[in-house]
Amino acid sequence: MIVAKARSVASAGSRTQFFALGTLPSMPLRTRVGIVVCSLAVAAAACSTADSQSPSTAPILTTTTSDPGALPQSSTTTTAAEPLPSTDPSTTTTTTVAPTTTTVPLADLTLTAVSVAEGFDNPVFLTADPDGGQDLVVEQPGRIVRAQDKTVVLDITEEVIFGGERGLLGLAFHPDFAGNRLAYVNYTGDGNATTIEQFEVGADGTFDEASRRVILTVPQPARNHNGGMIAFGPDGYLWIGMGDGGGANDRFRQAQRSDTLLGAMLRIAVGIDGVETYAIPPDNPFADGSGGAPEVFWTGLRNPWRFSFDGGDVWIADVGQDRIEEVNVAPAAEPGLNFGWPVTEGSECFQSSSCDTSSFVAPATEYSHAAGCSVTGGYVYRGSAIPELVGEYLFSDFCSGFLASYSAENGSIDWTASVGSLGNVSSFGIGGDGEVYVVTASGSISRIERTS
Repeated sequence: MIVAKARSVASAGSRTQFFALGTLPSMPLRTRVGIVVCSLAVAAAACSTADSQSPSTAPILTTTTSDPGALPQSSTTTTAAEPLPSTDPSTTTTTTVAPTTTTVPLADLTLTAVSVAEGFDNPVFLTADPDGGQDLVVEQPGRIVRAQDKTVVLDITEEVIFGGERGLLGLAFHPDFAGNRLAYVNYTGDGNATTIEQFEVGADGTFDEASRRVILTVPQPARNHNGGMIAFGPDGYLWIGMGDGGGANDRFRQAQRSDTLLGAMLRIAVGIDGVETYAIPPDNPFADGSGGAPEVFWTGLRNPWRFSFDGGDVWIADVGQDRIEEVNVAPAAEPGLNFGWPVTEGSECFQSSSCDTSSFVAPATEYSHAAGCSVTGGYVYRGSAIPELVGEYLFSDFCSGFLASYSAENGSIDWTASVGSLGNVSSFGIGGDGEVYVVTASGSISRIERTS
């Protein structure tokens, strides 16, 4: 039996391109332009200063094998819990799109992004309705709406602090949703704190605001690098991606610390009978509070702008600062991993000519700011409409809007020649049909489809 210690109070053509980063054309690290990308939406999370880089439109992808701030405090009680299997939509969603029986070599495949809905207000996420209804879209100002008719199922705009990278940022349904009807949201609340709340969902699909319960709050020392993604893993636990607290250069010295909830991947057990907030999984590396915060599972992240699960692996798109955007892959069952920030940015040493990287997880793929400015993570494709794409991780960039994929077998592939620029991609999502959808800050939703 898996047990968890309860915490009742928690404060808070050919498209493949392989370029070594050293061969990129020489250019200033930060080109001053008259566009403030950070003001467009939360997905421009790479911005740490008022200026931003003007990227090229073609991605360049590379495959690679003092001031501590306030610390959240928690009190502990004792109970036991057994997490339920995950209902990660990337692997379990019922597929209704007709499968394709004729395939072509991956090198001959072409893709397109087909618009399916528009007019959303700063959308930042899409997910399937666990009841099988219309897909749900998260709008950053504080609403969750149905994708087709835009019926509002939750409106907490009065409690959400919206602007820049802040707002309603994440949504996840409990693995035992059919039994407990529980959903979780991640938003910027009072004092700019990251707030995780639990809601019960009615039979009509609307969120019961009378049932809302704060699960966790994490103080934020700045207004950017909020992370925002929440998802249930294959272990049945709730994973929470947290940025380093904002500013530049890991200003608050959080990411390499295990005793802070910033710059980290958190992992907690929720929806447990008799536990008001959450419990600590016993295999978290600091579960007993010795050497780190019990909630912390991994460290060394700058701003994980979307992560997802595929089988037993976690795919994390971590936004870079001046030079490199990265995608990491790691086993979900391996505690205590460190992704390097701010000792490294991508695969390179940050602010020094040499550094010890032996203890860090190296990026699976990365690209320079010649190709974009802020990575937007997606999903490993497991749909039925494009069988050639199965096993490929899809991702984009908020500034240049390319569509790229990565797998260990095929490396990094740029699909932009056939798809075109997707615009300011704020997120991806898996719909109720099992297919991959693209969400843009301008308010559109598109589905990735084949054209050959």
